[in-house]
Parts: sequence; structure tokens; C-alpha cells
Amino acid sequence: MPYIDFAALKARVSIEQAAQLLGLQLRKSAAQLRGACPACQQGGDRALALTPAKQLFYCFGGQVGGDCIALVAHIKGIKVQEAATWLDGRVSNPAPPRTEPAPKAETPTAAGPGFKPLDYLVPDHDAVIAAGFDPEECKVLGIGYAPKGVLRGTVAVPIRDESGTLLGYIGVMEALQPPRGLLNPNVVPFAGKKSA
Repeated sequence: MPYIDFAALKARVSIEQAAQLLGLQLRKSAAQLRGACPACQQGGDRALALTPAKQLFYCFGGQVGGDCIALVAHIKGIKVQEAATWLDGRVSNPAPPRTEPAPKAETPTAAGPGFKPLDYLVPDHDAVIAAGFDPEECKVLGIGYAPKGVLRGTVAVPIRDESGTLLGYIGVMEALQPPRGLLNPNVVPFAGKKSA
């Protein structure tokens, strides 16, 4: 069976196109397309629900859902790989634009485009000192205790790429110093008996 890039296939084929290729009879109902499920043949004429804005389906009769590939697999009663091959063989042109909101433009920051620095970090907090960080260096590096947010209760350490662009943060609960021998190769971390 040939390799199919599922992500690329889902980008090319909308859930509506998959439904058309399968010959499904669906009616618009608010933000969904609804109809009977020919695979399950139960649940009535609204058992199959497609949500174009999310590019997903759900079959209430079979209690199964997913993307356009999973829809083909469910309706045809075949494995997902076979469904992807079937779908790929029937669609050669790109799918119409999806009805998704446009992504928000990235706001440039002092650290570069992308992630916004956390301006509420406390560099001289007791947790920062207890973790072994110097508060003065933390002010320069953007390290500090996070009193709120996802990292609340941790020492937030920024992660940057080679150009200095802020990629995100990691939260440190405690920092343990490595054994002395790993910091200075001239120091022997384990003293034992000398052999004669």
C-alpha cells in the first residue's frame, strides 16, 4: 500500500468533499450538515453530523467520529489506511478554503517575533534563590517566580533560539546542583582508598 501523508491529505480534502465523494445525502442544520448514516442504518435521519468549521464528523448511531479520512473509513467499513488511499485517489485538486478564522498575526516583542515575554515574573523571590539562581542575573535573563498563569508556583526560565527569539518557558520546581566532579574535572567526586 503506498505511503499517504495524512496531514497533507486532510489539508487538500474538506469534510464536505469527502461527504460528496461518498454520495451522502445531507441537509444544512445550523452550523452542521446532518443526515442518515448509511453504514450504521440507525439513529434516524440526523444520526450523521458534519461540522465544516471544525472539519469533523460524528455518527450518533455508531458513536464514532473524526476527520475526513475517518469518515470514509466509517461509511465504507474499511481501515483508515485504505480510506486514505481511496480518498487520495479521488481528489487531485485542492479543497476549497476552509471556513476557519484567519490566524492572529504575531506581535513583535523585545525578544523578537512570536512568544510574548512574561512581564509578571519575580526575579528576587525566595523560590528563585532556593533554586540556586542569582536574582540580579535573573533580572537580565528574564528568569523569575511565576505567581500566576500556567507556570504558577514555579521558577520560569525562558528558552531562546540562537538569534535570541523567545520560544517559550520551562517551569522549574527545584534545581539540583550536579556533582562537583561534573563541574570541575580536577575535583574527584568520590574519594576512596588508593590502591598500592
